This record gives sequence, structure tokens and C-alpha cells, in this order.
Amino acid sequence: MSKVITISRRAVRFSFSLPARVSVLSIIFILIALVLAGLSGCSDAPPPGQSRPNIILITLDTTRVDHLSAYGYERDTSPQLDRLAADALRYDSAYAVTSWTLPSHASLFTGKFPSAHGSQMDLLGSLNLVQSGGIKGPEGWGQYRARPLSKLEVTLAQVLGQSGWATGAVVAGPWMKRVFGLDRGFEHYDDSNFVSLAAVGELNGRPAQDVSRAAIKYLDDHAHEPFFLFLNYYDPHEPYLPSLKGLMRYWKGGEVSDPPQPEFRVAQYDAEIRAMDRHLGYFLDHLRKLELYEDAWIIVTADHGELTGEFGVFGHGDSLSEPELRIPLIVKQPGKDRPRGVRSTLVQQVDVMPTLLRALDLPFPPNMQGGVLEDPAHPIVAEVYPIPPGDGSKKPWRQRGSWQVLIDGDFKLTLGGLGRHGLYDLRSDPKELNNLVWSEPERFEKMRDALTSYLESLPTPGEIGSATELDAETRELLRALGYVDD
Repeated sequence: MSKVITISRRAVRFSFSLPARVSVLSIIFILIALVLAGLSGCSDAPPPGQSRPNIILITLDTTRVDHLSAYGYERDTSPQLDRLAADALRYDSAYAVTSWTLPSHASLFTGKFPSAHGSQMDLLGSLNLVQSGGIKGPEGWGQYRARPLSKLEVTLAQVLGQSGWATGAVVAGPWMKRVFGLDRGFEHYDDSNFVSLAAVGELNGRPAQDVSRAAIKYLDDHAHEPFFLFLNYYDPHEPYLPSLKGLMRYWKGGEVSDPPQPEFRVAQYDAEIRAMDRHLGYFLDHLRKLELYEDAWIIVTADHGELTGEFGVFGHGDSLSEPELRIPLIVKQPGKDRPRGVRSTLVQQVDVMPTLLRALDLPFPPNMQGGVLEDPAHPIVAEVYPIPPGDGSKKPWRQRGSWQVLIDGDFKLTLGGLGRHGLYDLRSDPKELNNLVWSEPERFEKMRDALTSYLESLPTPGEIGSATELDAETRELLRALGYVDD
């Protein structure tokens, strides 16, 4: 029988086995050797032949790709992102794995699809979202519950932290709070400054100005060591609270009706994107000022998009429409001779972690479903499983039940949990108005079988942990932001 001993430092990690019978003197010699090796490996300089570039991963919450001027939107909403995109690779066919924040970020951090990591809404989940005196649902509706990220999942922050990078995060949305497990692997995880926002009566997440301010401080504190910094901007998420000046840039319609006309809400949404972009620009400018921009990985994407009136719906998280699934993905690699331009490859958030690990020559955790961005080599799938809305729901049928999606070239298959399925040719029908299920039954059956077989082949989620009650602040944030009905 042997015993495994692990000594872990930022820049060095050793594991070895000791025989059951070994002298004390031998153990002392081994430990001395390991300590000396650990001390020599703790400098900021990487091992010979290995580079540790800085890595910055940014998510723009609720940001649909076709409302960014970087992707051709007629309104000038993202000049700072435009500048970055012109200096990087811009992926024009990036899809989210789902249409809401928690499972999407869990996929980004693990390289796994929601069915495999399990972090999502679940009536049997271990996080209680509804408690007495807290959030109240319709009569007969059970408790809201969700699954945090499994304790057994290996995250990008964990791999980088064990390989010599400092790891930090500044987050803005309530689903990003520590209780949901997305902080795993981060030495510094800033999910503060939510409470102060409650005083305004409506909650708009943590503002971009505060995220960039905290991110700039992190840059200043860690400029002389390799770091992995994750930033989550939240401004385009409802409720919209743009400045009057920002709103007037896009709203020319005069008097606002009650309820507001759809065009006004779109102007609010665009104004929030523009404000987020401005503060993102302050962060990128500071990166340039510190001369850290050129040799860093900078990856900007979104967790999901947003419906802005399509099918008569505003919002996200109840369906898998194109406005909810199509997201930006901009990748700036290190070095002056880095690749630039536009890529049309179908890619997803699960491909970010494998791409980074492959480029950094780091080992892959087991069971990742993602692939490298240049050749993902996996089906393009998405899934969402909302909590049932209860009797008397007035939601459109497109928002009822669970949904699963497969993209195959120009064709999109949508399987509805209540038996309503769709097949669309996105090239000729990008708004998903012409259902081809009955006119192309062979294609429908082939894609349906491929989708269900793939999702069934995914590994089951790991350990979830015992039931946990959310603090009152987090419950109120989720209620005020519309994730739980009154």
C-alpha cells in the first residue's frame, strides 16, 4: 500500500507515492528536495521553453451579436469593441450553449455542455431559491431550485492557477455570485457592490463603471506576474437604466407610451450596450498603458443574447431563438504577428477553454466536449430547461417547456419538450418563420436522432452537494431581475 503526497505552489506542483514502509530519514531527504525544488520554481519566470502570457476573458451579459457595430449593426453601439475586433479574430457564427447566465458560464469555464456539468435550473437542485418570506411563486408551484457547479468539475481557473497564473475575477450579475460555484479556482473573486444598488428601487446589476474600476486595480496589482483575469459586464440586462444622454443617442421617437413601445426598449438596450462598451474601452486602454495589451490573450464573448420583440417577446431564458443564441466571439492572440480577420466556423463557448489549454500546452481535464476554435469537431447544440411556469401562463408557446437545438450547416432543429418541434433553413429564413418539419421529414428525423443521441452520450453531472439556502440579498436580486415571478 502506498500513500500519495502532493505539494502545491503557484509555480510548481509535485505528486509522488511513498511505499508503506519507508524510513523517517528517507522522508526527510525527499521533503528537503521538494522544498528546494519548490522554492526554485516560485519565481515569476516561466520554466525554460514555456511561456505564460496574460489571459483576459470577458463576457458581455445579454448581448446579441447583431446589435454590435463590430458585427455590422447600423447603430454605432460598440466603437471600443470594434477597435479590438479589427485587431483580432472575429467569429461570425458563434452560438451560446443555452439562453441564460448560470449554465452558459459553467460551460465557458469547464468546456462542457449543460447536460454534462449540470449547473442549471432543476426542481431537484440543491440550491433553494424560494423560502418562506422570500420569493413567492404561483399557487401550486413548488420551490425554485438550481444546481450550482459540481464540486467535481475542473475549471479553467483551476488549471491556470495550478500552472503558475494568478487568477482573478470581477463579476456583475447575480447568477455569478459565489454561491453558484463559478468562483472555483479564482484566488481573487470580486462579487461585491450589489447591495448598494438596491436603494434605487430597481436593480440593474453591477454597473460597467464599477467593473472596469475594479479590473484596472487588479491590473495594477498584478502587472508584474502572469495572470488570468475574468470580467463579467452586465449592463444590457433588464431592467434598462441608461443615462438620458445615452438614450437620446438612439431614441428619436418623442413621447414614450405606457407600456413603452418596442422601439423605445430597443433604444434603451442599445444605449446600455454603448455604455458598457465605453467602460470596457477604459479597461483596454489601461491595459495598453501598462504595455500588457500586445502579448496578452483577450477573449470577448457573451453568455447569451436577447429577444427584443421577436415573436412578441422581450427577454431570454425560456427558449432558444436565434436572437438568444447568436453571440459575439472576438479572440486576440498574443504577438504582433497574430492572426486577424473574420472566421465563419461554427463555434461555441465550450471551445474557449480547450483552445487556450492547447495553445498553452496544458493538459485537458477529462470529459471536455469542446474543441479548438479552428476545428471544434463537435455538434453545435444548445439546451434550456426552465422551471415550469404553472397553470394559467400567458407565455407564447415558443417559451413553454424545455428546448434542445442542433445546428447542421444552414439548418436548425428545435425540439420542444411539449412536443412542438421546428426545422428551419436559416439561410433563407433567419427569423425562423417557416417550419419545415412536415415538408422535410427525413432531414427532421436524421437531425432529431443525432441531437438526442449526442445529448444522451454526455457524461452525467458530478457531485452537486447538499442543499444550500441563498442569502436574502441574492434572493432579492434574482426576484427583482425577473428570474423568479412574484
